[in-house]
Amino acid sequence: MKRSHKNYGCNTSFLDLLFNMLLAFVAMFILSFSLINITKINKNFESKAEFIITISWPNDFDDDIDVYLQDPEKHLIMFKRKEDGLMHLDRDDLGFANDVIETINGPIKYNENREIVTIRGVCVGEYTLNVHAFKKKDARSTPVKIQIDKINPTFKTVIIKEVILAKEGDEKTVIRFTLDKNGDLVSTNAIQKSLTRAFLEDQFPPNSRSNALPKIPAVQNPFAPEVK
Repeated sequence: MKRSHKNYGCNTSFLDLLFNMLLAFVAMFILSFSLINITKINKNFESKAEFIITISWPNDFDDDIDVYLQDPEKHLIMFKRKEDGLMHLDRDDLGFANDVIETINGPIKYNENREIVTIRGVCVGEYTLNVHAFKKKDARSTPVKIQIDKINPTFKTVIIKEVILAKEGDEKTVIRFTLDKNGDLVSTNAIQKSLTRAFLEDQFPPNSRSNALPKIPAVQNPFAPEVK
């Protein structure tokens, strides 16, 4: 008895049709993907940050060092105001106090003493960058390293400095830098300016008659360690 090859021919034709449809689908997918505006995506990504400022101090120092940054429009960020204007503080590092995070899989330890500020857009004018020893547990003076990186149009480290905070309450202006409309650094200086004072002035406006700051009871002082 002869076998019929009719069914085999039908199956082969059907498989060929499916394979050709698959090839067509893959080709259309590749073509559509290639038409995506990659430049637009890159610009959207890059616009998330113009500058990144990193403040760090030795990992074996159980000190709480805070960063303050004020822009030309008088927006001010610090641990009590992590976002203002186009600036953002990612984390308030307390020294050893918040180095361990408990998870369902056990504790995770983060040993770095570091705070990072992002400037997402450029304001023309002068920025003031300060560091403040909110709380010192280590008897040694604390060396604080500051690095400012420009992200756009290409990555470049523009400033690296180190300052020393000797005791609790010390505040120093690391740098005052001026940016132009293109986000380029045009000038710097280290003239001291208190930003802890600026924060108090913002929170407690001067009396319109006396033009002086109201007296702030110690229990309301936002820089008292027990309230952080």
